[in-house]
Amino acid sequence: MTGYSAYYSTYLRYLPALYSTSDPAFLAQYLKVFEKILTGIEDEQLDGRKGIQELLAADVIGNLFYPRLSFLFSPDDTSFIPPISGATTEQESAILAELNSYIGVPDEEDPLAAYVAQTQHASDPQASVEGWLNDFLIWLGGWVGLLVDDAWSIDKKRTVMAEIMALYRMRGSVQGLMLLTDLLLDLPLQIKGIRYDQNGKQQEALGEITVKFSNPVVPAIPVSATVSNPVDPPFILQDSYQSPAPVVSGYLPWLFAVQMTLPNATDPSFILTANNVQQIQALYLQLQQLLPLIKPAASKFVISIVPSMQLQDSGKATALGVNTLLGEKGRQK
Repeated sequence: MTGYSAYYSTYLRYLPALYSTSDPAFLAQYLKVFEKILTGIEDEQLDGRKGIQELLAADVIGNLFYPRLSFLFSPDDTSFIPPISGATTEQESAILAELNSYIGVPDEEDPLAAYVAQTQHASDPQASVEGWLNDFLIWLGGWVGLLVDDAWSIDKKRTVMAEIMALYRMRGSVQGLMLLTDLLLDLPLQIKGIRYDQNGKQQEALGEITVKFSNPVVPAIPVSATVSNPVDPPFILQDSYQSPAPVVSGYLPWLFAVQMTLPNATDPSFILTANNVQQIQALYLQLQQLLPLIKPAASKFVISIVPSMQLQDSGKATALGVNTLLGEKGRQK
């Protein structure tokens, strides 16, 4: 057992006195293997990896399969998903180092791969465990039927995974579609436009783009309670509404109205820049790609943009698709 210290395993005390001599030699060293795996030993072997007893005591086994990874954070932290990739560099390194003490991400066995990894991550000693965590979260997403986007940050993966089961229960509903869209596309979208003060001086303005879902209301169905002939049915459905007849109405469950609301809808002084238009175009394209994947079967959606967009006077001609975007209100997909 080369490489172990002269420290003898504490497991000797569980053996008959015959083996607890002053010089147990091989047996004492051999038992350290089991003690390291089961109980854990505070030494440099296995890069300080925790033992099974330590994993259970820290609630690692159960928490490892919940994306909050509570065992990595203070018990006083009540935030829904404490940040890892969103933390400061120092905090992130400490969290990943703590994770690695439980997991023990092995070094690359291939010398060439190890050299490349060492060269690429020389400034980031926790790059290997961060890569392991990313891959682990992608694998974990498969257990809840979630196709995890590898481009998401660690925190994004954890947040989506933690909320996806609740959203599955609302799948196909207006509320479910809206919450899922907000979650996947990081909505509302924060943008920076401009506005002019009373002296005509240009200032930066902060605003947000929201996306709301609804089922359009169907035309009213008027019902008349009077008939000229008592033999006729007691209710007559007329082809047009006549006030003040009662109204039976509902909604179109197979059609989803998707409304993108821009900042200037509530703040007329907010002026969209050409960069804002590109952000709106990108979001519009994301919606067109996402909605067919999450909407119920045999349903349609229509996207509208409210209100019309205002561009700053930059001296450039208006170019559709470059600094101008037309909404497609009324177009069903």
